[in-house]
Amino acid sequence: VIDSPSASGGRVLRVLMNSDLDEAIGMLASPEDHSSENRHGRIGAAPANAEEFWRWRMQMAEHIASELDSDRFGVAAAYVIGSTKNASAGPASDIDLLLHHRGTPEQRHDLETWLQGWSLALGKVNYLRTGYSNPELLDVHIITDADIEGRTSFAAKIGAVTDAALELPIPGREDDPAST
Repeated sequence: VIDSPSASGGRVLRVLMNSDLDEAIGMLASPEDHSSENRHGRIGAAPANAEEFWRWRMQMAEHIASELDSDRFGVAAAYVIGSTKNASAGPASDIDLLLHHRGTPEQRHDLETWLQGWSLALGKVNYLRTGYSNPELLDVHIITDADIEGRTSFAAKIGAVTDAALELPIPGREDDPAST
């Protein structure tokens, strides 16, 4: 065993472990550094409590929907599902979105490219907030009218009796009855 304080000018070795991810990180720190952020292994400006993980994800899902140009991308409706909707998301959780697409293949391609940018950016922000690397934070499921009619795939979550998808407002679509 190495005498860390003697070998490092008085600093102590701190080992932060995450059994859920089977990961650990070691760092040299001053002995008086006993902030709650370091005791709990948070890197950067991590949320103060677990509730903030899902709350931040829900805010980001709502923000993406508010920035979505439904005419440009051919999107009729947007929904959130999974741990974000159920308020149980943790620091390594992704954001599950359902998008009802009625557009052309070109619009779908543009939508997927736009969402890829969001996903990469949110993955980086999540890493800076929590220390958890999830390079693509969005998990997007694109559904069609046929999926909704047949209640296939993730479309079955829309209007489900249990664990139903939560619709997110899209600009210009709030009063459109054809959007659902």
